Amino acid sequence: MSLHFWWADGPVDFDYMAQQTGLVSRVASAREVEAPFKAVVGTDGAIAAARCETKSGDHFALTLQLPQIKLTDQTHRKDIEKFMRAYFPATVRTLGCAG
Repeated sequence: MSLHFWWADGPVDFDYMAQQTGLVSRVASAREVEAPFKAVVGTDGAIAAARCETKSGDHFALTLQLPQIKLTDQTHRKDIEKFMRAYFPATVRTLGCAG
């Protein structure tokens, strides 16, 4: 399991980030989920973002990647979403951001 935290200037482009192969991106078969924050969940990870003003940017984002999961394995999607629903808001609160 890999967690990557990063800041962006402006809203995060989830379609672009999910399809890239960089350190803080790439999530297979990403689908938007309804949450109090913007998020996509895929078969092997998730990306979430919320407004958070810092010197590094105005949006905080977190990528969860699970490289051990096969890209075609759909069985972990609900668990990934459940994890992000708990972990991401808690992380945002530690930064002093509303979310």
